[in-house]
Amino acid sequence: MAPQLTPDTFLAIAEMVAAQLRIKEADRWSPQICQLKYISFTSEYPEVSDQQFLWAAEKWLQSTADREFLRYPTWQELMSPLYRCENGLANRNWGFKDELPQLVAPKPEQLAMLPAPPQKPTALPPAQEPTYHGLTKQIWQNYLKEVADGS
Repeated sequence: MAPQLTPDTFLAIAEMVAAQLRIKEADRWSPQICQLKYISFTSEYPEVSDQQFLWAAEKWLQSTADREFLRYPTWQELMSPLYRCENGLANRNWGFKDELPQLVAPKPEQLAMLPAPPQKPTALPPAQEPTYHGLTKQIWQNYLKEVADGS
């Protein structure tokens, strides 16, 4: 069975991120919201382990050192150090990054949990001349010829 993210680790890291971002106590997640956030994250990234979540969160926090304004990251932002990215956001469909350290490299069971890779497009059939309500290129050419001849 693939390693899973435990609620305790999720909550500890969520709190670590909130503290690093200096989110006021009054704006922190309530226990009910924490539970919903955990379900949200594990629904979107069911294969992520405790170690991977911690590593990705640490890497994400380190990447924010030169930013003045920060808000709590989306799951795609938070997982961007772990997954291949599209426009700077983690794209789970593209899988884990190849260059991950052994500590957080995915296990075969985790890779099996990823969505199937997108299918490459098959060769398209040869293009046919477009027809518009029965008007082919040849009929149009014949019409233009008749108009030019003054017929």
